[in-house]
Amino acid sequence: MKNKPQSFPLQKFYQPYLFFPYEKKVRDFALYYLKGSQILDAGCGNGWLSICAENEGYNVYSVDLANNEIKESRFIFKRKKSRAALTKASLCGLPFTNSAFDTIICINVLEHVLDIEKAFLNLKTVLRKGGRLIVMIPNGLTFGLFYDRFAYRLIPANAIVSRVHKTLFSMTADELSVLKLNEEEPIGHCQEFTISRIRSLLREHGFKIIKIVNCRFLSPYMRSLCTLLGKKPMLEFEKFDSKLAEKVPSNLASEWMIVCEKQ
Repeated sequence: MKNKPQSFPLQKFYQPYLFFPYEKKVRDFALYYLKGSQILDAGCGNGWLSICAENEGYNVYSVDLANNEIKESRFIFKRKKSRAALTKASLCGLPFTNSAFDTIICINVLEHVLDIEKAFLNLKTVLRKGGRLIVMIPNGLTFGLFYDRFAYRLIPANAIVSRVHKTLFSMTADELSVLKLNEEEPIGHCQEFTISRIRSLLREHGFKIIKIVNCRFLSPYMRSLCTLLGKKPMLEFEKFDSKLAEKVPSNLASEWMIVCEKQ
């Protein structure tokens, strides 16, 4: 009897399906500002954005520290016949030569890094002069207050992850079993950013900010209601929320997308 093919639950919710406005907005923003040909997806997760970039003709290198993300990315890359180079590595120990990349994508990663100074130093080292750094970062005054100071610290992290994914993606017990926690980094956010702090960090490490866009306002907290409300209402809500986010002051948005260049 042949073994049942391995599958991973999140693959059907990201590239190439991208049915939520949030993922489409991140994809479109990142692809619009890519520069050069050598791209590093630093903290690639399950690799959905790496595949998006590769589909546009870029040479993509993908790294992540979590074993479960590496395992899932490897499976998806193989299924999509991706040529992206996949490596297990931390932002604080990137295994690349100086000035190796034209653009670095770093989506929802910096908040999980313990040593932010070392991470920025490594990112700057492997990025060529004039190269671009594209980041997405949650607002510590909104997103962080709820998820880090309340949810992750008052309720066991494993229980939260399982409950959220089960509700959000209607996963079975078998599907949940593949979502192991990152063994080498604490779950939750190690850093909390304000818009002024991230501006200062970028300037201090030699980056010139080109564009800052408010990404979401309320939808990070509402996505888990998708199963209850249905996909179509959530799609409409996220479209509205995305437009609303761009109209509020930056310190009220729950996440920002930022593109900058190494000076």
